[in-house]
Amino acid sequence: MRTSPADLPGAGPEQAVEAPSGSPAGGTGTPGTGRPEPILAVSDLAVGYASSPVVHDVSIEVGRGEFFSIIGANGSGKSTLLRVMAGLSRPTRGKVTAAGRLSTLLELGSGFHPNVSGRENAIVNGLLVGMTRDEIEALLPGIIEFSGLRQFIDQPMRTYSSGMYVRLGFAIAAFMEPEILLVDEVLAVGDGRFQEKCYNHIATLRDRGVTIVMVSHDLGAVQRFSTRAALMEAGHMVLIGDPKEVVDQHLERLVNSSPEIRRSMQEALDSAISSSPEAQEKFERELEANPAFLQALAEKAKNEELSPPGEADAARDDDAPSNP
Repeated sequence: MRTSPADLPGAGPEQAVEAPSGSPAGGTGTPGTGRPEPILAVSDLAVGYASSPVVHDVSIEVGRGEFFSIIGANGSGKSTLLRVMAGLSRPTRGKVTAAGRLSTLLELGSGFHPNVSGRENAIVNGLLVGMTRDEIEALLPGIIEFSGLRQFIDQPMRTYSSGMYVRLGFAIAAFMEPEILLVDEVLAVGDGRFQEKCYNHIATLRDRGVTIVMVSHDLGAVQRFSTRAALMEAGHMVLIGDPKEVVDQHLERLVNSSPEIRRSMQEALDSAISSSPEAQEKFERELEANPAFLQALAEKAKNEELSPPGEADAARDDDAPSNP
């Protein structure tokens, strides 16, 4: 259920630390939270059937001008939640409230007709979000330039590659002057140069006060751009707060959930340290700042010395501490 701005709920039952104090301001803010006034709110949202729920009782508020990222393993319910926010899927229970013009970049190819040209698809997308024909025509040069598809813009989109779909889709979503921009992991399809171009434009939108909600597995981008982040697991919103803390918690949970992931991350860390003196120095500084981690390493080494060879291997898989 989507409602009007007048129905914005009060502070939702977030289970995490507060957003960092440096979050961009917008409006008068929500009393007692230190965050901007809410422009997007999800209240007691559930999606799915009783036997196979996808999203469980999620309540969040996103302030005007915030960059809010949602992370989690595949199948955790991130994209489903974003689709409900966009009004593309109906919740089983709960409501979503949006108090501004909303633009989306979700599934690859969604909102495009394959037999229509890129230019005509851009115009139709603008009309669907309530813009006039003149407003859309004024934005088209920027959309075409940003997408880099000038020579293809009048060809049917059935001739476009997946990367071309992403280029045009992002350009349309970003240039339609949104107040709220919802972005899913579709940017992963584009090449590295275009991804960086997109992220730079997202940073520009953020600085202009556009509210952005992004679902991503790019944890570096989450920490680089977000003012707050959320971690989803099995349809539950388990943590909302500072992006670095949320990312660290996500990585720690991944490491603890799988010996293979733990071993892979340890090998990657060892490789990075051995190949870079700067990384070695940084790692040593981190060790000095984490005496508990050093103590855990010492206890682990002592236990392995006292254990028979087979048990030592098992202990290495089961008890290895997470990296600082």
